[in-house]
Amino acid sequence: MPRSLTTHIDSPRELGNRLKAARERSGLSQRGLSFPGCTAAYISRLEAGARVPSLQMVNELALRLDVTGQWLATGVDAAVLEPIELLDAEVALRLGEVDEAEHLFLAHLDVDDPSRAAALAGLGQIAFRAGRLEEAIERLGQAFELRGRRALADPGAIDTLGRAYSVVGPLERAIALFEGALVEARAAGAPLEQLRFAVLLANALIDNGSIGLAESTLADVTRIAAEVSDPIASARLYWSQSRLHSARHEPQLASRYARRALEILERTENNAYVGMAYHSLAFTEIESGNGESALELLAHGRRLFGKDLGDKDEAKFSIEEARALVSLGRTSEAARAAARALVVIDAISVGDRGRAYVALGDVFVAAGELDRAELLFGQGLGLLIEHGKPFALEAGRRLADLLEQKGDAVAALAALKRAAAAASTSVLVRV
Repeated sequence: MPRSLTTHIDSPRELGNRLKAARERSGLSQRGLSFPGCTAAYISRLEAGARVPSLQMVNELALRLDVTGQWLATGVDAAVLEPIELLDAEVALRLGEVDEAEHLFLAHLDVDDPSRAAALAGLGQIAFRAGRLEEAIERLGQAFELRGRRALADPGAIDTLGRAYSVVGPLERAIALFEGALVEARAAGAPLEQLRFAVLLANALIDNGSIGLAESTLADVTRIAAEVSDPIASARLYWSQSRLHSARHEPQLASRYARRALEILERTENNAYVGMAYHSLAFTEIESGNGESALELLAHGRRLFGKDLGDKDEAKFSIEEARALVSLGRTSEAARAAARALVVIDAISVGDRGRAYVALGDVFVAAGELDRAELLFGQGLGLLIEHGKPFALEAGRRLADLLEQKGDAVAALAALKRAAAAASTSVLVRV
């Protein structure tokens, strides 16, 4: 169903276009439509997309123009809104009543059902939560097509579709999706969705090694974050800034932005975002050599997730716990944490998985399990050559060092050559 981009309208610009069209169909000038409390000058500003009218004002204008308030506010007439059971389905899904939500969504899959797109999107969300990524991509992609490829018709579905693309790979699909959504949000004058998709795009670019593009994407929306009142939107931006500085090996700056995200999130009730902010901050603490602090942050983050910690987040937390434990010389505990991560590692995106294999390889080197480390370095290098070329060289170095330590100089040289070739290709493409 259409999502409100402020509180009760889709966007100021689109409402302005509809207001002007309805006024002109009615044969009224701006002065002719005006009434006490709504001057011709104010109507002019509304039509230019420069003001957000109250719900009462929207309904009053709609009454005078013989259109519905729903249509004027969102572009969707009340006659074609999804039935109440789809609202029930969405509420059920958000409350964790997945079986009930699925049952309600499945009832609206007929080809002629006007709510088919919303039902497909809901089922796609359910599939994503269950880890059925190909099904999620199919369902969400169908919903996107049925809605005329309009990302703003359901930003949450586009968010999830892009995340599913990121896990399955290649990242270029997620990047292209978020780039298109960001262009649409800019054109619609929708600041919150512009911020949302800029952050998602920046994160995908960071995962793809395109650090410069991620930096410029975030820079473009920093002003919006300062202006909007949505704390989650602002925290997302700070969180992405933290990830950006981590990718650039700037742990102090990464920590600063992660703490700013935490300060905001601690004032909200969104435990999942707070939990992942603690994870991000723990990463920066490990990079700064503060293993004990990192473990405390990770434990706090786990408590916030509670029973809602899924496989993807379990993998991410276990990887950082293993790295923190290695930094403290607690190698047997680190190996156990690494083993936990490997059980669920397929839940994270392909590029992240490649880097995770390399990080876990370091853990097993420290634990003296060199054969297992060699296997992980090799898996990581293979994935990064395909899905994370900028990070392939470091993976190749790790594997080459281990092979040389084991006396296989020929294989070590071959690993370095593969990694160097991938890294050089990445540089050429980015230039």
